[in-house]
Amino acid sequence: MEPSAATPVRHPSEPCYPTPSPSSLRQWRPAAQRNLRNQWSRLLAAKARWLAADDAGRSHASALVNAHLSRSYMPGMDLGVLRDMPGIRDRASAKLAHKEVQCREMPISAYKEMVLAVSDLVKASHAMRCFSEVSSSSPIVRFTDSQDDLNDSGDGGGAPVFKLISMSEFEGLAQELVEMFISELQLKRLIVLELLSINLKEGADSSPEWSDELYDRELYEFLSTRIWSGDSCPLLENWRADVLQARLPGRSPSHEVLQVCLTSWLANVNIKMSRIDEILELVGEEMQIRLC
Repeated sequence: MEPSAATPVRHPSEPCYPTPSPSSLRQWRPAAQRNLRNQWSRLLAAKARWLAADDAGRSHASALVNAHLSRSYMPGMDLGVLRDMPGIRDRASAKLAHKEVQCREMPISAYKEMVLAVSDLVKASHAMRCFSEVSSSSPIVRFTDSQDDLNDSGDGGGAPVFKLISMSEFEGLAQELVEMFISELQLKRLIVLELLSINLKEGADSSPEWSDELYDRELYEFLSTRIWSGDSCPLLENWRADVLQARLPGRSPSHEVLQVCLTSWLANVNIKMSRIDEILELVGEEMQIRLC
């Protein structure tokens, strides 16, 4: 579908800004174009950062799960010609336990990198508008991504920024992309919580909760960039309930739950790469730059 060049209809609750004059629009447009190119380049870099962290996290999660399952199977494993070696089973179990401990923090490191990538995505999507900078000491009109003049909407009155697409339409496309990664980040966080439950000591009566910080200042990153607020995970409550029902208090997740976690991590179920490619192709064509 071709994007509409018509001025977007404002919601009744939105403030009504004065229509910019043709001369102010001519001054605004080059600055707005530069800013949009910069912000979409930031989005592209953040997307690449996410994908790299996602790949690393999948590798770390697989190593942790494989070590845990191998150790759990060790008591009944057929060791072949090695079965008569004194203490071989205990030594192998101890090495696998040590590997579990080493691998346990790595998914958190990858998850933290994904949080930072999503933070970059959110910041870029919120910095697309271009506002005139109020200055009484200089007649030169300057522009910024923060609103100084409450009468300036930063969107050129709904006019196309390049050829066809208005600022609000650029923001809508960016928000669609960002929401995919936020939803997937929620899922990844739930998976990391399950992985952190692997090494629960016998007799423990609790496991990490959704409201617990997985690393220092995680909550600050969520709130400062408005990724989400509170301790709920609305898109994943049903899946989360199924996982929790499959677990016993103070026990590691079952083999089946761990397999679901790894499969879900690999699938990136909330990210539609074909749609992301469509968005980047559309935006890149409009701005005459290559984003894919």
